[in-house]
Parts: sequence; structure tokens; C-alpha cells
Amino acid sequence: MKYNSLKYTLVFLSLISITLWGCLKDESFDDHEIQSVAGSGNQNVVSMALTATNTTNHLQIAFDKSDADTTFDAIPVTLAGQPATEDIQVKLVINPALLGDYNAENGTLHEEAPTSVYSVTNATGDSATGYIVTIPKGSNTGYLQLKIKPNDFLGKDYALGVQISSISPAGYLIASNLSAGILALSTKNLWDGKYTLVQKQVGWAAYGIADGETNTWPSDVSIITASAVADDINTPEGGNLQPAFTPGGGVTVFGATAPRFTFDPVTNAVVSVENTIPDDGRGRTLQLNPAVTDSRYDPATKTIYVAYIMKQNGRPDQYIYDTLTYVGPR
Repeated sequence: MKYNSLKYTLVFLSLISITLWGCLKDESFDDHEIQSVAGSGNQNVVSMALTATNTTNHLQIAFDKSDADTTFDAIPVTLAGQPATEDIQVKLVINPALLGDYNAENGTLHEEAPTSVYSVTNATGDSATGYIVTIPKGSNTGYLQLKIKPNDFLGKDYALGVQISSISPAGYLIASNLSAGILALSTKNLWDGKYTLVQKQVGWAAYGIADGETNTWPSDVSIITASAVADDINTPEGGNLQPAFTPGGGVTVFGATAPRFTFDPVTNAVVSVENTIPDDGRGRTLQLNPAVTDSRYDPATKTIYVAYIMKQNGRPDQYIYDTLTYVGPR
């Protein structure tokens, strides 16, 4: 069947609304909307919390195309509890092994960003020996600031594996679960932006899901760069969880299911759909619908057509047909 015989349109926002959360936010993190200051009852614990909702501590930042120098707070180091009573020096080291481990576990293709495409503006040291970031007296957070030219990242999948190696003066602990992370940097790819979403679902009428209806999501959604050729969907109502509808057009989301669309950069075909959330026991996976051969991005109309299947243990397949129509940049 030809997918463009179906009708649809898409939705908006950014990765923090992800699991209907209540994560603490610091105003300094708002530009990325996904960094968070980790809290703890122990005054002496220092952490490097890149994300509010990602247990792998992996942060993807995608920039608008530009050849201008861009400086930003890239990596926060945070003292839990009360503000620091003295300056605290936190040493961050670049650890390429973190990228290898992450790639192996998640099927990504991150490569270490060469030092020629970034510089550190506010810390002493270098990529070989490590960088010293200061949490100032009276504050809880210090930052490693980076300066880049976004156009240097066009078509690249650059990232940095970073970890806390030491803290000075003595008496501070490195958080065991937030001592290392991955900062992935890219320029927004062709498909990134705000979209409307029109969706048809088939197969799960018995489970309270709209069946055979075509519905329009009530808000714009965001298609967010995940790599040079892949994008995640994000809605204000459900974060990165798979959007869906109940009978009559009520909105809902599928838990433990976060779709990622991968495109062929030459043909604009959608070549895969995958679930980026680990299995919670239900065995939820996503795959392209093999009966629909034209899942694609149409550059003339800036519309994404994608037909895919959600599978779950013990249930029939849930068929999903999305039409995402570009509204503007996010």
C-alpha cells in the first residue's frame, strides 16, 4: 500500500517533559532544557549530572547552523546540599573508553571530538591532563565551558566522554552514579524542528487505544537531532514517549517506548525506527512496517511520513502511521 494515502500531522517540545516528570531545574540549565543539578542529602558529594531523565548520563546538544564562535556551559559539576563554604576544584578528564562502551551498548557511532573543533574557555589544564573546574564559594555548581563553531559539526557525530577524577581540597566524595557521562555535540540535522502530528493507529482497540481513527495531536511536537541522521520525537504532554490516542481523540503515551527515526541522508527515506528505552519486561520494540514501502521525508512539503509497528509480549502488533508536517525551527 502507498503510505501517502493515509493522512496525518505532528507535535512539539524538548526532552525534559519526557516521563511526566518533576525534575529540579536550574535556570542556568534552561538553554539545553535537559541538564539538571543532582540533589543529595550528603553535603560532601560532588556529581556531574548532564541529564535529568537519562540513566546513562548522556546529553545530546544540537546547535543551529552557524560559523560564529559559540560559548556555552557544557558540563556542570554540582555540590549536593548547601552552597560551598570554600572554592572547590573538580578535575575532569577526557575518557575515550566511555564512548566505546556507550557505542557498544546503544548501537551509536559517536567519535571523539578532536581538539581542533572545540576549546575550553574557563578552566585550567588540557585534554591530556584534565581540566580544573571550580565550584565557587557560595554556589553549588561550576561549569566546564566550551567554545565551538557549530558548522564544524555538520554531518559529524562528535562526543566527549568525561569523568570526575579528583576533588580538592580533601573531604569531598565523588558521586558513584554520576561521576562520568557523555556529551554529544552536533548541528541540527535536516529533519530537526517543530511539527504537527496526525496519527492513525490500528490493532489495540481491546486495550483502550484508538483503532482505525485518524487524530491530530493538540500541540506541536519536536523532532530533535539525535545524530547526523537520526531524530527523536518529543511532545509537551509526554516527553520522548511514543504518542498515541484513546478512542475519540484523547491523548496518551506508551510507557517504556521512545521512537527514534533514522533517515538516509541521500534519499530522505526513513530506514529504521527503534525504541531507545531499555526493555521493562514487556518486550516493547519498534520497527518499520514492511508493508509500507515509502516511509520518508518529503523535502518539497517538509513532511515526514512514517509507518511502523510496536510489538509487545503477549499482544497483537500495534500499527502506527504518522504524518509530521514542519511548522518551524524549535
